[in-house]
Amino acid sequence: MQIGIFTDTYFPQVNGVTYTIDAWNKRLQKYHKVKIYYPKTKYTPKENEFPFKSIEFRFYEGYNIAFPTRISKNAKDLDIVHIHGLFTMAIAGAYISKKYKIPRILTYHTPADDYIDYVTKKPALKKTLMKVYNSWEKKLLNSCNLVTAPSESIRQRLIDKGVNEVMLLSNGINTDFFKFTDPAQFKEKHGINEGKVIGFCGRFGYEKHLEDLIGIADRFNGEILIAGKGPATRYYKKIAKGKKNVKFMGFLSQKELLGFYSSLDLFIFPSIAETQGLVALESMACGVPVIGANALALKDTINDGKTGFLYQHGNTDELLEKIDKAYDRRDEFSKNCLEYVKEHSIDKTIEKLLRIYERLS
Repeated sequence: MQIGIFTDTYFPQVNGVTYTIDAWNKRLQKYHKVKIYYPKTKYTPKENEFPFKSIEFRFYEGYNIAFPTRISKNAKDLDIVHIHGLFTMAIAGAYISKKYKIPRILTYHTPADDYIDYVTKKPALKKTLMKVYNSWEKKLLNSCNLVTAPSESIRQRLIDKGVNEVMLLSNGINTDFFKFTDPAQFKEKHGINEGKVIGFCGRFGYEKHLEDLIGIADRFNGEILIAGKGPATRYYKKIAKGKKNVKFMGFLSQKELLGFYSSLDLFIFPSIAETQGLVALESMACGVPVIGANALALKDTINDGKTGFLYQHGNTDELLEKIDKAYDRRDEFSKNCLEYVKEHSIDKTIEKLLRIYERLS
C-alpha cells in the first residue's frame, strides 16, 4: 500500500507535528511505502519526500505556506491520503483524493483558531477571520473519510464544532527511547546545582504561557530550566531578566532531552493550546510528574492527582501550591507515570493506524 502524507509543516521545523510524522513514518515503512509532501525549506529531502515551493508565513516564525503545483504526477498511485494540517497542503491532499478517488484521513494537530492573535488583535477582524476559518475547518474535516484526534478533549471539541466522525488516536511516544537516564553528565555540562529542579521544554509560543513558570522564580527555592526556542523567545527572556534561578538552555536534541527530563523533579506545562502535549508524555516516560494548565488536552494527558496536578492558568499561587504537593507525593506520582504512558506507546498507535488504513482502503 502507498500512503501519502500531506503536511503544512516539516523539517527543519521541530514541533509536535513534525515529531509525530517522522515517528509514524519510520514505523509505517516496515509495512507500506510512505510518501511525504510538504512546504519547501532549507531542508534537503530524502527518498520519497517531495517539497513544494513555499513562502515564509510572516505571522508565525518558522512556518511556510506551500504552493503545491503539479502534485498529480507523483501522487496518482497513492492508496491512502493522510493529511496532517489544515491549509494549502491539506487542500492538495483533498484534491488528489478527490481526483483519483482515494480515501483520505486527517489527523488533527493544531487548534488554529487559538492562534488568531498571531495574525491580528483587532476584535472586528478577528471575528471575521474566525468565522471564515471555522467554516473552512468544518468543511475540510467533514470531507474526509475519517478524522483522528489525539485526546478526548480535542475529539469532543471537534464534534461540538460540527465534525461528523472523529476517532481518538494518541500521537504516541517512543517508550523504548524515553526512559530515565543518569543525569549526572547533563547536570555537569549545564552547571545544574544540587537541590530542587523543575522545568519546561518545547516551542516558545505565547500560547505556552511560560510567564507562569518564570513568575514563580522568586518564590521557588531551586532551579528552573527552560529548553527550546520559538517566536516568543525574546519575550520570555525579557521577563526572566534578573531571575538568577531561571536558566534558558536553547534547543536540545532528542538525546539531550533524556538528560534534561531526568534532571527534573517536576515538569511544568502552563500551555493552554495543546491537542495532546507530547512533551508531558515524554516527561512521564522518564518518571517525571507533570503540573499543567487545566486547559484543552492537558486535562486528559495529566491524570490529576495520579501523574501530577492541574492548576488554573495564570494562578501562580495555585501553581506553587501544586508544586509543593507534588514534591510530597513525587515517588508515588513517578510510579504512576511509568505505568500510565504504556497506553501511549507509539507501537500501539501504529497498530491502530494500520487497522484504519486497511479498513479505508
